[in-house]
Amino acid sequence: MGKDVNRRLTDLKSRRRGSSSTVVMDSITANTRLISEKFETRSSGQWTKYALGIMQEVDPTYTKISVAEGERVKNQITNRIATDVQFEYQGSVPLNVHIRGVSDIDILVLLRRYLTIDLQGARANTSDYSSWVGPSGIAQLASLRSELESALKAAYPVADVDITKDKAIALSGGSLSRSVDVVPSHWHDSSAYQISKNKKDREVKIYQKNTGDTFLNRPFLHIDKINQKEARTRGGVKKIIRMLKNLKADSDSPTAILVNSYEIAGLVYHFEDAPISVPGYNELALVAVAKQQLTRLIDNKISTMELMTPDGIRKIIDSEEKFKSISLLRDEVSELGRNLATELTSRYWIDDLETLKALRESYIAE
Repeated sequence: MGKDVNRRLTDLKSRRRGSSSTVVMDSITANTRLISEKFETRSSGQWTKYALGIMQEVDPTYTKISVAEGERVKNQITNRIATDVQFEYQGSVPLNVHIRGVSDIDILVLLRRYLTIDLQGARANTSDYSSWVGPSGIAQLASLRSELESALKAAYPVADVDITKDKAIALSGGSLSRSVDVVPSHWHDSSAYQISKNKKDREVKIYQKNTGDTFLNRPFLHIDKINQKEARTRGGVKKIIRMLKNLKADSDSPTAILVNSYEIAGLVYHFEDAPISVPGYNELALVAVAKQQLTRLIDNKISTMELMTPDGIRKIIDSEEKFKSISLLRDEVSELGRNLATELTSRYWIDDLETLKALRESYIAE
């Protein structure tokens, strides 16, 4: 934790509000920059401001701009390609755990007239589905990917349209005020979806350009699982996810912490519910809780290495290096907790037990 608190606050504000180097800036966003956020007014303590700030959602004004850019791209695609498609958002923005005001947004571009099904599902052999006669799903996705590459280059001639990535076409710069990832895919109706007809149970198969294959994903189940835990924990789960993502961004070596945003969310999903259910005035206690829960994962390595992502797709920690990253994250949380407790108690030095006590008993008016 090399940066001092003033540098951290400056970087946090830059992340949350967009850097001054943003090429295109909505006038509302520019004005919002000049206004202090609520977390900045709840305390005079600098470490307290920082700790509160790294837990809060990005101002909805900025999120709306990200979604608006997504809608722009969707309209361009609809008007420029022949294939019949539909769209869905995935990732941190729809889940509301993004930490950047100028946050990129992921768009699934789904074939409308083609899907696959779980053949063991309850409705697999009913009139709900009919046999497909036509090009394979892979062939259609390969064609869709080619169409999208050409269409997006034509639509955004000044922007950087990166077509080299395996799963997504990445758009940035030019007239775009946000980066946008465009992901060719098709629906897969799982056994669960065939019964529930609930979107959270519907899966997608995402095209991989480099291998000419697809892989299964459950983006809506991931969102639903985190949202359910959010409701059970009085908003604690998303605050901790944002906290850990910000601490990774502010660490001396962010690239050394190998768990990504999806994996951080997965780890926090496996935190115990009761300790992270705290009232708003006691938010600083979540720093102590995060340290304790990360320590629990570290002390139980075998079971931690078996933990699955909330959507059940894969193991969260699939290497020794990622397991070590949990300790690096815990170190960041521990140092934050000590700085907070020192500030709260007006002491020069404080041990771990006193730190936990100070954070648990903290009160910051909402």
